[in-house]
Amino acid sequence: MTGRKPCQEFHLTPRGWISGTRMECGVIQGEIIDRPPEAIETWLEEMVLSYLHCADVYSWRLIWFDPTMTEGERKKIRSRFEKPSDEFPG
Repeated sequence: MTGRKPCQEFHLTPRGWISGTRMECGVIQGEIIDRPPEAIETWLEEMVLSYLHCADVYSWRLIWFDPTMTEGERKKIRSRFEKPSDEFPG
């Protein structure tokens, strides 16, 4: 296993997915990218396990959503766009 623990925010908007702030081991990498005002959801992709000789393991979790939208409305918008990663749930 390696010591890296990268994570990346992704924001779902009416125009699709937008990359957000990146971190590694809890330290922000690059610029802080604020959640767009039109965001519908914000998801965090986190490395769970890192291996030297095989694929790393990532998890996804919803960390924010627009409370004025139902889960069904958010899911419908999410389904209109390509997933931000092959590991994205759903």
